[in-house]
Amino acid sequence: MKVFIYNADGLTIPVEVELGLPFKFRCTKEECGREVVIEGVVRMASEEEFIQTIENTIAENSDFKKIREITARTLIFEGKVNGKEVKLPVESFDDFAKRFLDEVLVLR
Repeated sequence: MKVFIYNADGLTIPVEVELGLPFKFRCTKEECGREVVIEGVVRMASEEEFIQTIENTIAENSDFKKIREITARTLIFEGKVNGKEVKLPVESFDDFAKRFLDEVLVLR
């Protein structure tokens, strides 16, 4: 499944993962402006855990306030970003596209 991992070293990074299986992803300096290495697992979470993960992410980096609008509140990434242990919110490409289209249609 294709997902966005939010606030991976301050970036939103698209990756392809298999739910529940460990993975390693390297975003090069050319692609991301700096090298970012992500290793861990995207897994299902309760809505409560997801909301707490979002709030912790925003507390660390207020640039991510917009992620409060995520409606499919079920996925998180748990692992390391550049060697630092993290738990980050995740959104599938499909859920992002639906949320984006819903927002655009409402603004018309």
